Amino acid sequence: MSPRSPLLRKIQRRYTLVYVLADALAAGLAYTWLYDYRKSVAEPARFGLEELAWDSFYPFGMALTALLWIATLGVVGLYQSVLRKSRLTELSRLIQVGSLFILGYFLLFLLDDYVKSYQNYWGELQRLGGGLLALSIGFRLSLGTHLRWKITQKKIHFPTLLIGKRDLLELHQAKLQSHASASGEVLAGWMSAAPASDEGHCCGLPHLGPARDVAQWANRLNIEDVIIALPPNEHQELTPILLELEQLKLRIFMIPDTYGILSGMVGLDEHGVPLMEWHHEPMDAWQRNSKRAVDVALSLGALSILLPVFVVVALAVRRTRGPIFFTQERLGRGGTRFQIVKFRTMRVDAEALGPQLSSEDDPRITSVGRVLRKYRLDELPQFWNVLLGDMSIVGPRPERAHFAEQILARAPQYRHVYKVRPGITSWGMVRYGYASTVDEMIRRMEFDLLYIENMSWRNDLKVLVYTVWTVLKGRGK
Repeated sequence: MSPRSPLLRKIQRRYTLVYVLADALAAGLAYTWLYDYRKSVAEPARFGLEELAWDSFYPFGMALTALLWIATLGVVGLYQSVLRKSRLTELSRLIQVGSLFILGYFLLFLLDDYVKSYQNYWGELQRLGGGLLALSIGFRLSLGTHLRWKITQKKIHFPTLLIGKRDLLELHQAKLQSHASASGEVLAGWMSAAPASDEGHCCGLPHLGPARDVAQWANRLNIEDVIIALPPNEHQELTPILLELEQLKLRIFMIPDTYGILSGMVGLDEHGVPLMEWHHEPMDAWQRNSKRAVDVALSLGALSILLPVFVVVALAVRRTRGPIFFTQERLGRGGTRFQIVKFRTMRVDAEALGPQLSSEDDPRITSVGRVLRKYRLDELPQFWNVLLGDMSIVGPRPERAHFAEQILARAPQYRHVYKVRPGITSWGMVRYGYASTVDEMIRRMEFDLLYIENMSWRNDLKVLVYTVWTVLKGRGK
């Protein structure tokens, strides 16, 4: 997550560039060591060469290796939030990713080398793998230690607010100060959870008012982090607070109760302070990027393989007197607007009186449209939306702003669907189905929120299997 402060964003961009250059240097030096071994040991052993020959391929191979290494680390998210990294977590991820990278590199580029003995392969792996991991780990430990020193010295710091009950915050004051010291947080003030709640100083901090004014103070004080402390009997206050903080893109920590600790959702910071962190992103970088890659691959395949179906459907729709495709503005990830594409299933003047939801016996639906909806063939053009990046294959269905506003007025938690790309199919669609009223939209939303909080390859596959079964049984509307 990018910092809100312009100064912190500038610092983060600078250190991200340093990390990229350090990884490029590590890959270049590792390749140079590998190249030297291949030219001075492996090739002379087979061809009897008498001197080291550095040909024109060397700079190309070095640049390619560096680019592949940087791209791999970028895909798994090792260049994100460089100011907030845990060194142990980062090194663990680096070793895992590096091992897979080295194996893939060996299979692609080194396995077909002419070698006199299989020991030469082991020598190549030692130089590439050992050099790459040792240098990358060394560089990252050095940079991480440097950043940790700057944070502990408050040369880099993150203004932080406390929100909650004063007596609970004061009870955990020592833990909060320990966490703040370890994380580079500078406590700027505290806010009460409710308008008529406690006032006065708390933990030596001034009272800034009720939490409903958090946006005003977050912008005025360049707040980056928030720590929340509420007793179990006031957890109903959490939803509006969390929704507001998410909109502000603040990093959110919560002091857990006993249930939170026993649930396994609470981690320890570097000083052993138990805190629950609220994650804005339901997936990590690797999951997001791999999901996007699969979306693109499957969409390309679907648009190619289903081309005959597209032609047949297009000819059938054309006979209903009107355009083949229907486009409509929908809300996507982050609430951004995009044009969804579908095969037209209604009369051209279907919404002459304004936005309306469809029902199963809707007279506006054409005879061809009923068949398309029954087998969900009208959704096929949305593979194009997936290719453009507006949608995913699996995700909550996108709604129009007109109806989204009505849902938000009654169920503010609907805002969570904007965390992810909307989908052609969703858990809500296969478990609940189409919605003909705002009430039904809200009930279907519960399934989509459950999916978002449990996003995984396994659950995406489950949704796709249910979708295929729904299509085969013709259970669309």
